[in-house]
Amino acid sequence: MKAVIRELRAKQKIDVLDSGALNMLMTSYEMYLQATEKLLDEGPVTTSRLGDDVPNPAQTIASKNYNQVLAIMKEYGLTVKSRAKMKDTGSDEQKSALEEFLASKKK
Repeated sequence: MKAVIRELRAKQKIDVLDSGALNMLMTSYEMYLQATEKLLDEGPVTTSRLGDDVPNPAQTIASKNYNQVLAIMKEYGLTVKSRAKMKDTGSDEQKSALEEFLASKKK
């Protein structure tokens, strides 16, 4: 994460004030991945201590973090739709460090 922020700053893609939001993005994304993995392992339904079938609590965690990740990504132009709305800078750069980091976490 620190390397991503350093590279984005060096390319003047972000400001020092953006660090908090980018840290929130990375934390929320990691929590989303962990909750999703748990859902895939355990399934969407689990058994309560009383023996009843209940929704897996990981679903709530995954949903909340997904929404937060999406909101931050939209803010920074990291979704297809938000990038289309941003003004074209005229450069055909390769993927940013942040985009590469997110892509590597998807596996």
